[in-house]
Amino acid sequence: MTDQLLEELDRANRGEVPSPFGKAEFIVKGSPASVQASKDKRDQYINSIKNQFKPLNYVLTGDIILNITWLLPTKSRYETDAKADIDNCLKPIIDAFTGRDGLFIDDCQLRGLYICWQHIESEDERLIFEFEFVGSEFSLKSELAFVRLEGALCTPVNLNWPDAAKVIWASFLKSSQASKGVLEKLGVSYPAVAGFLGSSRPFHVTRVKGFKVISLNEFVEKKSVDEV
Repeated sequence: MTDQLLEELDRANRGEVPSPFGKAEFIVKGSPASVQASKDKRDQYINSIKNQFKPLNYVLTGDIILNITWLLPTKSRYETDAKADIDNCLKPIIDAFTGRDGLFIDDCQLRGLYICWQHIESEDERLIFEFEFVGSEFSLKSELAFVRLEGALCTPVNLNWPDAAKVIWASFLKSSQASKGVLEKLGVSYPAVAGFLGSSRPFHVTRVKGFKVISLNEFVEKKSVDEV
């Protein structure tokens, strides 16, 4: 057990998988960009965060809790108007973490969000981002796609599953969707039946822009990314 944990920690340190403890911390130096700042300034700030994710081979697919701590001298907040208001700097920050080159897929995954600022004596201004998530709910970026279900929902899949596994999963998904509809008509709450959509968390199609979206038939018939 110890050897397995050490191996997972080593892989996490290399950016191949998320931490098995379901926690991650990123530090970004400097002042956050306000949503009211110029596009160039927002883009520069977003890119400064995204650059930290380039070594990561995975993206988180489940729900997330994010805690943000902004460390800066109190005087700069009280005696100037140069610093962004906390509520105005949230959107550029969240955008920086999403998408194919980010840490997670879309900001709809945020189940909880907390931000505060704290005084520091030095001029070493920085933001600390602390993520909490289910360690098993992730996908390698190279293997991730979304299967389009009926309507506008999509569910994440692994393109490298064996062909036999794809067929079994597709059959299970079809029957599960039918069962979900029956259970909802019988009054079963949505959280109890959401797992019938093929994964722990489905996504609306508008939330997965930039990712590969395919039909269920295409998923079953598609060769693994290693074979292409």
